[in-house]
Amino acid sequence: MKQKNISALTAVSFAAAIALSACGGGGSSGSTTGATPPATSPSTAGNLQTSVPAATYTGGTAQATIFAQLNAYRSAMGVGQLKQDSVLDTSANAHALYLVNNFANGNITSVTHNEISTFANYYEATPLSRARKAGAPATEWIGENAAVGLSLATGDANAASCLGQYLNTVYHLQAATSVEETIGVGFQTNAGQATYGCVLDFGQTTNVNGTPIDNGFYAGGGQQMATDVSAVTPYPNETNVARAMVAEAPNPAPDLPSPGRPVLFRVTAASAGDVLTVTSFTLSASGSAVPARIIVPSAAMTGSTGTTADVNNALFAGVVALLPLTPLAANTTYTATFSGERDGKPVNMTWTFTTGS
Repeated sequence: MKQKNISALTAVSFAAAIALSACGGGGSSGSTTGATPPATSPSTAGNLQTSVPAATYTGGTAQATIFAQLNAYRSAMGVGQLKQDSVLDTSANAHALYLVNNFANGNITSVTHNEISTFANYYEATPLSRARKAGAPATEWIGENAAVGLSLATGDANAASCLGQYLNTVYHLQAATSVEETIGVGFQTNAGQATYGCVLDFGQTTNVNGTPIDNGFYAGGGQQMATDVSAVTPYPNETNVARAMVAEAPNPAPDLPSPGRPVLFRVTAASAGDVLTVTSFTLSASGSAVPARIIVPSAAMTGSTGTTADVNNALFAGVVALLPLTPLAANTTYTATFSGERDGKPVNMTWTFTTGS
């Protein structure tokens, strides 16, 4: 199965776009469409990377902090760490430079995965072609997350800004915590505009099959959790969780002006027909239920209760999103409870997390 990222945030103005503007891809930003998954999962026991070699990014830079913090987040979720890939560093840096400078000169007004050859700092047209130009093998699947933002004083601050755009969404969050195995981190600034471009390119080579698409993952390959394991974000006991969703396009809920920070529940869905259905998915604080929408892939509508089909067909199989209708309260502990079935077998989990100020 191919899992393709199609999200891209459309900016209404340069200032608004730079404040929070991200677009996702197969590896980060992501959505899912089409293709035929393998008949059986490559590993029912899972094959997660629980440790990876130290990265070579210069200490204190945004790249170093993004690499460390994203791996820490993925470890806390239980979805495996990512290895640094210097080839993908090259392609990610090239696209980060293209984004930040073409935002600054007005050539583009929204974050995009595609480059136009006549624009400044053109490298190659798509995440896949950029990775291959940098030296990625033809069999490797490539996904991408891309963002622009206001440049801050330190590498740590810039990293937090960039990662916040990815982790506080639906599709970007899904992609940043998916089945990829490697990562390249690109970060470039435009001093004149005091802005940054931040791009994460993700690679996947294990148990992949078929011809890689321009921006996506192979559902049956890469890092797979065991079939009896679930992963959630915010993860159990996570603190300082954001209160609101970062706007993304396509928009998972176009009718909601200001949704709360999404809650995602995920199981392995690497084989043909794998489906996660929902009996109940709730969020509460101090005993009071939080009004929310439960968004599922269209294939999960049959057998689910109280759910809404993903209007963009962008959720991966095995992923369910709970989207609060309004921002969450500050400094508040929330309890999330999920009940459903994975391929007919019960799946239940209750956990808590706490918002920041």
